[in-house]
Amino acid sequence: MEAAQLGTVALWASTAAAAVSVVHRPRAFLRVAAALAGLATVVLAVALLRHDFSLAYVARTTSLRTPWPYRLAAMWGGMEGSMLFYTAMLLAVGAWGVRRKGNLEHGVVGGAGLAALLLTVLATTPFERLPIPAVDGQGLLAILQHPAMIYHPPVLYLGLTWLVVPFALVLGALARGDRARDWIPEARRASLWPWTLLTLGMVAGANWAYVELGWGGFWAWDPVENTSLMPWLGITAFLHTSRVTRRDGRLHRWTVFFALFPFALGVLGVYLTRSGVTGSIHSFAEDPVVARSLLAAALAAGLGVAWVTLRARRGAAWGRAGFTRPTWLAAAGLLAGMVMAFVLVGSAYPAYRAVFGGDTLILDPAYFVTMVLPPALLIALLLGFAMQTTWAGHGVRRADLAAFATGAVVAIAVMLAVSESVPWPGLILGAVAGGAAGVIVWHIGGHLTDPAHLAHLGLAMVLVGAGASALGTETAARVRAGDTLTVGSHTLQLVEVTTGEEANYVYAEGRFLVDGKVEVRPQIRGYERQSLPVAEPALWSTPWRDVIVAVSLLTPEADGFDVTVYVRPMVWWVWAGAVVLTLAGLAGLAGRSGASAGRRRAATAGPPPAGTTSGTTSG
Repeated sequence: MEAAQLGTVALWASTAAAAVSVVHRPRAFLRVAAALAGLATVVLAVALLRHDFSLAYVARTTSLRTPWPYRLAAMWGGMEGSMLFYTAMLLAVGAWGVRRKGNLEHGVVGGAGLAALLLTVLATTPFERLPIPAVDGQGLLAILQHPAMIYHPPVLYLGLTWLVVPFALVLGALARGDRARDWIPEARRASLWPWTLLTLGMVAGANWAYVELGWGGFWAWDPVENTSLMPWLGITAFLHTSRVTRRDGRLHRWTVFFALFPFALGVLGVYLTRSGVTGSIHSFAEDPVVARSLLAAALAAGLGVAWVTLRARRGAAWGRAGFTRPTWLAAAGLLAGMVMAFVLVGSAYPAYRAVFGGDTLILDPAYFVTMVLPPALLIALLLGFAMQTTWAGHGVRRADLAAFATGAVVAIAVMLAVSESVPWPGLILGAVAGGAAGVIVWHIGGHLTDPAHLAHLGLAMVLVGAGASALGTETAARVRAGDTLTVGSHTLQLVEVTTGEEANYVYAEGRFLVDGKVEVRPQIRGYERQSLPVAEPALWSTPWRDVIVAVSLLTPEADGFDVTVYVRPMVWWVWAGAVVLTLAGLAGLAGRSGASAGRRRAATAGPPPAGTTSGTTSG
């Protein structure tokens, strides 16, 4: 059987199994659907690796000169392959994540998988055959031929598809009438998986944009970039409000909403990426059928979440909480939800205009900075206070104010040291960020083994680094071999220009010396069958500042370049903070896994002997 036939049969069989799983023996048929979708994915992957140009998708995304890692990465480099990959991962992750649960949870995952499968087989046709097999293919887009293409999209897809697991678990628990204190620990653990994966995926994508695109930034607030940030913020809100709900029943509806809504946001993200309505450089070509189907699915999921939330019971009355840990946690969680709403409005606005007949328009990044930064800084400050209060509570102490003042002073000193000029608004925001970081660091003390404290430290590092990076400078000029360029406190000299050829591109490379001692080698590349050259910037990074050198045009005499140089302070702290956040997620998963294993062992061992006590780790 040929690849096209085998893949098509496997997809249709998977669709049939998923349909049956919704109404009959969900556990068994969901696993069958996942296995068959996985088989279809393997068939397409083999076709990509073997240059099977009888398939339209293979001919469009690969060529004979495309290196094999990028032939495999072409699986998620186009509309059809990425939808197949997403669908197979959704079914596999969902089946594994609810494997110990009942028919309700398996049925929810089966329904989500069925919707994705129907879209894949009816609208995207990944196994479409060419009338006459091509001799060679077009090749993967040059900008995608970067090592990050191999790992960034799969990690992000894994995080987005994992959102179905807490969604199914919470829906099942609510349908059975389980108490919040019973379902919240399991939902928190299930939510930590996508939270950790989305953290890792976002930082991988931001780093890719930073080192590859040569624009001096790492987050452009692009609608497609935000598709991973929105559910991440929703999960963050759930992780904070659920602690309050589990302890005393307050904020129950908000906790239900934040547990379920990230899945709807994930579906919306798939729509924004694959509809083409956003005008984003990350989105695929517009397909009206795919766009309308995904939009309908996102709206249905969102309305379903709203309906379930409103039917959930109200939480306990808040009363006079005062300055207690529940107060700080609730405020931080609700502020995270507010940030999620701001990002959602800004990201969905282009889709709204497209649906109602307007021109494609992306909101300026200034909207996101204005709406997101103040509550983000306040969240960091509230988390610092939450760490030093008890559930019974006490007021803000002098030590807290001293920590805030110390952090603010240090932040101002660092900003003045790494930048030649700092505007007053930047100085004020930096002082607030530094003060919040100071409160967090002060109260972490010896509690770095606590995943929550570790995550708060990572957040503080990201905020400080992101704030300081905005104080950078940039210079553009034409330089020839031997010329020296001054950028801020740095000098840049072009030593020589060389040219060469690799397996799938030709290049011109400049050898530059930064401050007379550090060598960087940016390139400009030309790929086969692609008319526009691609810049390959070079980066010199230290904990205090980065220097990025990007070349965009070779001089007619081939002895120089048009070059842009960016100096960005403290970007290293963004990556370090993101790593700390990821480690915090992994530590939380490891701790909860051990606690769950302990509870299972205790349950199977029976009651303890007389005179002894037992306990469990709190979720």
